[in-house]
Amino acid sequence: MTSLGKYQNREILWVDYSSYKSAFPNNDWLCLAVANSNPNWENFEDFIRISIAQNILEFKGCGLFGEKLYDRFDEVMNIMEVIENHNDIEVITTWHNNETLADTFWQCFFATSLPETTDFENIKIVCVDLDGVDRRNELQNYIQKFEWGWIPE
Repeated sequence: MTSLGKYQNREILWVDYSSYKSAFPNNDWLCLAVANSNPNWENFEDFIRISIAQNILEFKGCGLFGEKLYDRFDEVMNIMEVIENHNDIEVITTWHNNETLADTFWQCFFATSLPETTDFENIKIVCVDLDGVDRRNELQNYIQKFEWGWIPE
């Protein structure tokens, strides 16, 4: 896990998808996941289950497969609750197939649906690319533009 900086009092972290199993915060975090190709669904289900165990608050699926990520995240939550008798899981999920990465990333700061119990002073945003693309520089450039007042279209 690599820190990319802070914006709007939210720490931005980059996680390599190949090593996500030990990389998530314990609470008060949301995830921006990018997939432009069909991911390995078994690995992604493991990613979902670990995210839920680590108290993820919100999941945003972005890229050509953003809606499929969103659908699978919701499906796994339902399986966990209905079939596996897991306690209620309160993770907000959204998909962003027709939006740019910049726009979806901006929404991590301004268009979130977080529960009242959230520690708003310590929210973390975990970014990951399921295709293995290193987007650290791209995201840091967006952070700098956001600081200058830029809002994506």
